[in-house]
Amino acid sequence: MRGFQFVQTIGSIGVIGLMAVVWGLPAAPAIMFYDWASELLTTDSAWVNASYTGLIGSSAVIIYMLCLIFFAAMLQFIMHVRVKEHTIVPLQSMTTIRWAICGQIGRSIRPFLQHLVPSFVANAYFRISGASIETGAQINTANLNDPNLVTIQADVVIGGTATLNGHLVERGELIFSPIMIEKGALIGTGAMIQPGVRIGAGAVIASRAVVPKYKVIPAGEVWGGIPARKIKDSSQR
Repeated sequence: MRGFQFVQTIGSIGVIGLMAVVWGLPAAPAIMFYDWASELLTTDSAWVNASYTGLIGSSAVIIYMLCLIFFAAMLQFIMHVRVKEHTIVPLQSMTTIRWAICGQIGRSIRPFLQHLVPSFVANAYFRISGASIETGAQINTANLNDPNLVTIQADVVIGGTATLNGHLVERGELIFSPIMIEKGALIGTGAMIQPGVRIGAGAVIASRAVVPKYKVIPAGEVWGGIPARKIKDSSQR
């Protein structure tokens, strides 16, 4: 793509403005609530007013967090690269720019999202952003990169700070490859799941393990280590 460096520079400046929108607009409902509640709950006691101010302020922050998360999810729903299978694009392309913008939006709300995992709020955010998440899944991490490339079946448990990464860059190309986690699988705390990985039903990935790209983990097996290797067969207890 000709002039990609120039486009990338202009895009970086544009992202700064976008962050002002992403962080700024969701603050409006919180500010309105704060002003309304402050006027409603005013007394002659300084201590009571201070207590009200603290409660109103913390409530406004929660409103802001929720509005920010769902606003960011809607932006990603509109803008994300719509691929559901292994796809390769030039690194210097408009597809890369769209993907990078969505990634920045996702990263910008993680300090807030991490306080809401696991919860229906976090699951709703991931679903709106493009992830396929079935009933009963427990997602204890905010680090679902490229959520549109992630499928999580029923009763899966994903441990805290685990990372699911649906993309990689190789030889000047941006590669998208979907991740499938089948029913009842367990991803340990801090594990890293790379693009194109398929984890079978009931399989276990040990804490801090790194599952290399395109690896298929058979159902019921236990894998761990860096890179992850089979620790235990499905027949063993």
